[in-house]
Amino acid sequence: MSAWAQAIARLDAFSKVDSAYQARSPSGGFLSVVVLLAMALMAASELRDFMRYRQTHEFAVDTDIQQALQVNFAMVVAMPCALMRVDLLDASGSSRSLNIGTLMQPVSQKQAFALGSSRSGSMHPVADMHVHDIIAEARRSRQMPQENMPTTVGKLEDAACRIEGSTMVNKVAGLFHITAHGHGYGGAYVPSHMMNFTHYIEELSFGQLYPNLDNPLDNTLHVASDHVADFRYFISIVPTTYIDARARRLLTSQYAVNEYYKPHTDLSDLGGRPPGIFLEYGLESIAVTVREHRGSFVAFIVRLCSAVSGLFVTAGIVYHAAARFMNAAL
Repeated sequence: MSAWAQAIARLDAFSKVDSAYQARSPSGGFLSVVVLLAMALMAASELRDFMRYRQTHEFAVDTDIQQALQVNFAMVVAMPCALMRVDLLDASGSSRSLNIGTLMQPVSQKQAFALGSSRSGSMHPVADMHVHDIIAEARRSRQMPQENMPTTVGKLEDAACRIEGSTMVNKVAGLFHITAHGHGYGGAYVPSHMMNFTHYIEELSFGQLYPNLDNPLDNTLHVASDHVADFRYFISIVPTTYIDARARRLLTSQYAVNEYYKPHTDLSDLGGRPPGIFLEYGLESIAVTVREHRGSFVAFIVRLCSAVSGLFVTAGIVYHAAARFMNAAL
């Protein structure tokens, strides 16, 4: 060995024991196997923790000064299209009918609701998804899904109407509602025995359309037990930004909803209010940012080395202490 190598060797902090002085025992071998298994489990646990995504929620005052908000809707109502009207009111005093410019397609009530009932509750809520999955699902398609609703209508009692569209509204509280002609507005009067406000909501979202994301009212079926029905939904909209671990952003809006339904035997029970489906929405002043992140790779290596080496050293100390105790006892 050269002089340089010998000088370096003197700095060796890891003393070696000659093999002639080493003794192997069954207890030492058993402990080695246990320690190796424990190390493997600890390494797997650290790796799983490193691979896990974490989410943080940040809340701030909504400073977006946009004047408009997009409303996306698709639903089936158990009434002929000719008997219904769709309207929108908001707190700024704006009012308009959506019958023109909105797809109103006659469909078979029985088959459409059977299809809707089979899909009800079949999607995964956004709250149960990782941020990167939410962004991936949102980018898959930005078109309203084309449902294959049966359009052949036999008897009038089987007639229903599929309403679909997107519209821009003022960014203030508003009321989106579906009523029968002659109730609350002008037009031919629809008698109560011809009304049926049972409905299936395929899509209801606010902001840019991401049809692959499931919202609270998506794919829900609501059955009216009487002809004169009052369905009310109180919706609170929260602007939301998702940011995944790759810094990709998704701007959308979440909402929470409270439902109210009351059947009536006569129009007079409504106190002058029209029967129908009413979606009252309001915008919260707080915006939410959901960030997704993982721990750093360097931190993972440091944690893994400390856990494995700590276990090895601790096992050695325990083994030698136990051996000394047994030798002393003998």
